[in-house]
Amino acid sequence: MTQPVPDEAARDLYGRLRHFLPGVVLDVGCGTGAIAASLAGPGSLGPAPAVSGFLILLDAVDLRGPLAADFPFVLGDACALPFATGSLDGVHLARVLHHVSDWRVALTEASRVVRPGGAIAITLGGRMFASELSPLRDAVFDEGRRLGLRGAHHPHGPSGYEDLDTVLGVAEVVEVAFPQSDTPRQVALDAATHPYAWLPGQDLSPLQAVAAQVLARSGFDPDAPIVHERVISYRVYRKGE
Repeated sequence: MTQPVPDEAARDLYGRLRHFLPGVVLDVGCGTGAIAASLAGPGSLGPAPAVSGFLILLDAVDLRGPLAADFPFVLGDACALPFATGSLDGVHLARVLHHVSDWRVALTEASRVVRPGGAIAITLGGRMFASELSPLRDAVFDEGRRLGLRGAHHPHGPSGYEDLDTVLGVAEVVEVAFPQSDTPRQVALDAATHPYAWLPGQDLSPLQAVAAQVLARSGFDPDAPIVHERVISYRVYRKGE
């Protein structure tokens, strides 16, 4: 599975994001809640985070792990947020917009529930693997789709941050970069087993053989670590007063 963000990089990234997201903040598509726990800050487990505000989690299904089990949680749809207009100080969306039925509607909803002067922080996902490793993931995904498996990313998701700008306007960039070491085997298996890469309810067991085949023809030493740069990038959109 994808390696966690190193502590120093996480403190830098989420510490800077917290400056944009004081008050009552909604984490849309929270997943396990691990990012929410980092965003809330050290020692912030439970419904009263150790920041000048209050963090609420929302997702279509409850996948929260122990790091976020005690945060307030709402079952909901990113395209129809169950909050009043202007009722929140901020919205956080991490790797969500490729999973919703209409990313433009999701952005419009995020903007609707944020008060004037609030902010929307969005990441479409980081550049996780060096260029020489990326084709391994792509090959596993391509083979999986040829087997009839359905990926979790919506085919009409945003192509990049420029798409978001057309809906929300000019953004400020918040990002961190750090070295990471992965083996080709880790990368291929991550693509075959990552819970957010494929729609739930499918039998992913054939992907184990696919990953092995991709590795065999890649020319890589499967277990030789490759050090590369990983980047996590956010765009923060401030809502006009």
